[in-house]
Amino acid sequence: MSAQLAPGERRQDPFRVRQGPRLGNRLAKALVTTAGAALLVAGLIFDSFVYYSLRSAMIDDLMVQARIAADNSSAAILFDDPKAATETLGVLHASPSILRAELRDTHGRLFAVYHAPGSGPERLVGEMHETSPAGGAQAAAIATMPHGHRIAGDRLYVSQPVHEAQRVVGSVWLMASLDPLYRRVAMHVGITVLATLLAFGLAFVLVIRIRRDVDAAESRLDYLAYFDPVTGLPNRHAANEQIERLIGTVGRTSQGFALMLLDLDDFKVVNDTLGHDIGDQLLRALAARLTQHLRSAEVAFRFGGDEFVVLAPRLAGRASLEQLGRTAMLALETPLEVAGHEIQVRSSIGVAQFPADAGDAAGLVRAADTAMYDAKGRGKNTFSIFDAEMERIARSRMRLDADLRRAIERDELRLLYQPIVDLKQQRMVGVEALLRWMHPELGIVAPAEFIALAESSGVIVDIGQWVLHTACRQLRSWTDAGHGGLYVAVNVSARQIRRGLRQQVEAALEASGADPRGLELEITEHSMVEDIDSNVAQLAAVRALGIRVAVDDFGTGLSSLAYLKRLPINKLKIDRTFVKDLPGDEDDAAIALAVMSMARSLGLNVVAEGVETEAQRDFLARHGCECAQGFLFGPAVDPATVTELLRRHQAPGPVWPVPFPPSGRAPLRLA
Repeated sequence: MSAQLAPGERRQDPFRVRQGPRLGNRLAKALVTTAGAALLVAGLIFDSFVYYSLRSAMIDDLMVQARIAADNSSAAILFDDPKAATETLGVLHASPSILRAELRDTHGRLFAVYHAPGSGPERLVGEMHETSPAGGAQAAAIATMPHGHRIAGDRLYVSQPVHEAQRVVGSVWLMASLDPLYRRVAMHVGITVLATLLAFGLAFVLVIRIRRDVDAAESRLDYLAYFDPVTGLPNRHAANEQIERLIGTVGRTSQGFALMLLDLDDFKVVNDTLGHDIGDQLLRALAARLTQHLRSAEVAFRFGGDEFVVLAPRLAGRASLEQLGRTAMLALETPLEVAGHEIQVRSSIGVAQFPADAGDAAGLVRAADTAMYDAKGRGKNTFSIFDAEMERIARSRMRLDADLRRAIERDELRLLYQPIVDLKQQRMVGVEALLRWMHPELGIVAPAEFIALAESSGVIVDIGQWVLHTACRQLRSWTDAGHGGLYVAVNVSARQIRRGLRQQVEAALEASGADPRGLELEITEHSMVEDIDSNVAQLAAVRALGIRVAVDDFGTGLSSLAYLKRLPINKLKIDRTFVKDLPGDEDDAAIALAVMSMARSLGLNVVAEGVETEAQRDFLARHGCECAQGFLFGPAVDPATVTELLRRHQAPGPVWPVPFPPSGRAPLRLA
C-alpha cells in the first residue's frame, strides 16, 4: 500500500469478473426456434385444412353436376338420341374445371361426349385412356366399376349411373382439372407464408427487446454478484474468488500475499445519529479514499457491513505487514467530508499473510479477523499482525463462551456475599452478591475473565436473572432465620436494564417471596449514559417497588452532575481506586471528601469499597461515610459463613476484625 497514486497513474486491478455464456443469447435462440416451429406447424395444419376442404367442396360440386347430367340424359339414351345427350352435356361448360364429360350406355359404348373449350379431343381422349377405365379396351369395364370419384395425378374423375324406372341404362363420366384447386391452395399457402413471416418478424422484434432486457438484467445480476452497489467496490464473493486465485498463483511463492481486514469502529453511531443515507455516503467516500491509496497490484473489497478487505500480493515479513497496517491507518487519519458533516473514521485492522498464517482462503480470513478483534481489544483504532497466540486465545474464548452458555443449566455458578458494615455501629447491615463460576475443568473462573464475554454474547441477561433469583431466595432464607434487617446488593448490567428491569425484579421477588425493601440494585455510570431517558424510567419503576438503587464504582465513569441529579438513586459507592491510598494521598482524600460532601448535599448515602486498613476506615468514618466494605471486614464468603457472622452480631462482644484469612486481591463484581 503506497501513500497515494501518482497523477496519471492508471490502476490495474488483478480482479476481473469472468463472463460465462449469456443467458440472453440462449433465451433468444430458444424463443426464435420455438416461435418458428410453432408458426410452421400452424401453417402446415391450416394449409392442409384448406386443401382438403376445397377438394371436398370440388368433389361435392362435380358429384352434383354428374347427378344432374345423369338425370337429364336417361331419356336420350332410352330413345337413342345422341344429339339430345350432347346438348345435355353441353351445359357443363359453365364449370371451368370440367375438361371432358362422357355419356355411355350399359355396354360401355360412348353415346355422347363434351369437350371443354380450348381442349383438344385427341389429347383429352388420350388422358382418358391413360388415367381412366373409359375408352378402348377398357370400355367394357366401365359399366362394372363402382360409381363415385377418384383422383389420378392432376385430374379428378367422377362417375354417376343413369337410371330410368329403377333401371340403370348408362353412366355419366366427368373429368375435371385440379389446377384451379392447386392455384387456390397455392394462394392460401402464399398468404400463410406471408402472415408467418410477418408474425415471425414481429416475434423476432419482441425477442430482440426481451433479449435486450434480459441482457441488461443479466449484466446487473453479474455486477451485483461481484460488486457492492453502495461503494462500487468488488464484494465478498469477488474477494473469495480473488483469494483463491492468488493462492493458485503468487500464494505459493516465497513472498506470498497479505490480507488486511478493516472494521470501522462505532459505525453504528453514524447510522443512528445521521441516518443510513449518510452512512452509505460515508462508506462510498471511504471506499474512494482507500482506492486512492492502493498500489497498482492491490485491490480493495467491501467484505460486508462496515468491513473492508485489501489484498496485497507479494508481501513478506513482519515489517512489510506493519507498513501495510500503518499506511491504512494514515489513509483514515484525515476526516471525511460527507453531506456537510466532517466525520473522523476510525478502524480496527487485522493483517494476516498467506501461506505463513493459514493454509487456505477460509483460514486466512479467519486469521485476519482474529487479528482485527485483537486490535479492538487493545482499544480500537489500531492494527494488529496475526500470530498463533491470538488464535489460541480466540479458541479459548470460543470454548469459554460455549461453556458459559451452559453454566446455568449445569449449576456451575455460585454467589458469594461480601459484608457491608455500618461504620458508626460497627455492625453488618448488608452484603454484596458477587458471582463466581466453578468451571469443571478450569476451576474457579473470576468474573473479570467471563463477564465481558457474557456482555458481548448477550448471555449476561440470563446470568443476571439467575443472580437476581438466587440472591432473592437467599435474602428470604436469612429473613426467615430472623435476620430481617439485612439487605442484599445485586449488580445489574446495562443489557438487563434495556430488557425491562422491573419485570425481571418482580419475577425474582414473586418467585422467592423476598421483601423488596431488602433488595438493593447496583448500577454503573457507564450502563446509565447509553440511554439516559429510558434508564431513568426503568429505575424509577424499580424504586416504586420499594427497592433501593446505588451507583457502583462512582468516579470511574462519566461522573456528570447533570446525569447524577436525574437518577432516582439512594446511594453512591466510592470506587476502591480512590480508597486504596487513603489517608496518605492528598488527591484521593480530596476526591473522597468531595464525593461524600456532594452525596450529603443530594441526600444520598455513601459506601466506600476496598477498605483494607483501619486507617482507611477511621478516615472515612471521621468524614461522614456511612458504610464500607473490603477485606478489613471480610472477603466474599458463602451463605453459611454470612449466617455465622449474623449470629455473632446478635451476641455480645466485638464483631470486628473478623478472623478471615488475608487475601492479596480484591473481590470481583458481576457488572
